[in-house]
Amino acid sequence: MRRLPKTLSSVDDQALQDLVDGPGLLRPPVPAWCDNLPNWRAGVNHAPEPPELADCAPQGSEISLDDPRFLFHGSMRLVRTPAIGAAEVVVQKQLMANAKRIRGRIGVIIEGPANTGKSELLGYIGQNFERRLNNRYGHNDDRIPVIALSVPAKGRGGSRNWADAFARFLGLEQKELGSDPTDSVCYVMRQCHTQLVLIDGIDRLEHGADVQQSFTFLRHISDETGATFLYCGRSSRSIVDPMLRDRETQLERDEDPWGDHPVLVTSRLGYDQAGKDRFRRIVREFDKDLRLFEHETGELTKLAPILHLRSKGYLRALSQIICQAAQQAMLTGEEKITEELLEGTMVGRAIGI
Repeated sequence: MRRLPKTLSSVDDQALQDLVDGPGLLRPPVPAWCDNLPNWRAGVNHAPEPPELADCAPQGSEISLDDPRFLFHGSMRLVRTPAIGAAEVVVQKQLMANAKRIRGRIGVIIEGPANTGKSELLGYIGQNFERRLNNRYGHNDDRIPVIALSVPAKGRGGSRNWADAFARFLGLEQKELGSDPTDSVCYVMRQCHTQLVLIDGIDRLEHGADVQQSFTFLRHISDETGATFLYCGRSSRSIVDPMLRDRETQLERDEDPWGDHPVLVTSRLGYDQAGKDRFRRIVREFDKDLRLFEHETGELTKLAPILHLRSKGYLRALSQIICQAAQQAMLTGEEKITEELLEGTMVGRAIGI
C-alpha cells in the first residue's frame, strides 16, 4: 500500500486524488446517488456501458467482488423499453407546449403499482433529456436543465422543507440563500434555465395539510420558473390531481372527474400474448448487455418464459434474477445463464435455514 507523505504540505493535488481514488484504498462498492447536482451530472455524462470482454480479466481468472465486470452485472443498466420511448414522447410534447408559457403549464404524472419501474423511468427521462441538450448545445456548467428530488422527510413541526431540498440539489449554501430561500432558488433556476423538475415519492405525502402545503410551494416554483414538473409515485394521480385542477365547478353528468395532466401508468407485464411479447422484448435487451464469456446472444431470450414466471412480470424482480444469475455464472465459471442457474437464484424464494 502506498505510503502517506510525511507532511500534508508535500501532498500535491494529484497525490491527494490518487490517495482517494487509487487502488491502495480498499472500499466496498456503493450506489451512485443522484441526490445533488455533481452526482446527477456524473450520471448524465457517464452512462454505464457494458464492458468489452477483451478489456476484462481473461476467462478462468479468479473473480473478485470489485471486478468491473462483476459490478456491472450487479445492476447492469436500464434497458430502453417501448414504454420508455412512448413516455419520452409524452414528456417532450408537454415540454414543447410549456416552453413559452408564463402561466397555465401542465406537468406529467407517473403512477403504477410497486416494483414496476416508475422511479427508473423518471430518472431515465430526466437524464436522457439533459444528454440530448448537451449533444445539441454542448456542455455548459451554467445550465441546469433538470432538477431531481425525492419528497423530503418531515422536519420539526411536521412540515417538509422543500426550499432546502431544492437548495441542496443546486448546491446553494445557507449564506447564499439570504432571507428568502425560495426566492433564491427561483432566481438560480431562472438563470440556469431549468426546464424539468422530477419529484419522486409523491405517495409519501399525507392527505390534508401536508399535500396542500407541498403543492402550494411546488405551484409557486413552477409559476416563478416556468419549469415543467414530473410527479412520480404509487397512486400519485389521486394525490396530484385534486391539488392542481378546478375543484369548485360542479361536474356535469358523466363528466370525467380527473384533471388535465397526462398520466403515464406503469404496470407489471401480464400473461396474455401482448404481455408475453413485451416481456420477451425486454429480456432481449438484457440479453444484448450480458458480458459472459460463454454467452451467445439470444440464449437468455429463450429463457423468457421461465423468467416471466419467476418474476411474475415485475421489472424489479426480473432485473434482480438476471443480475444474480449473471454474477453466479461468473463465480462458478459457467460464464452463461442456464435454466439450472436461474433456479438457484433467491428472488422470491422461501429459504429454510
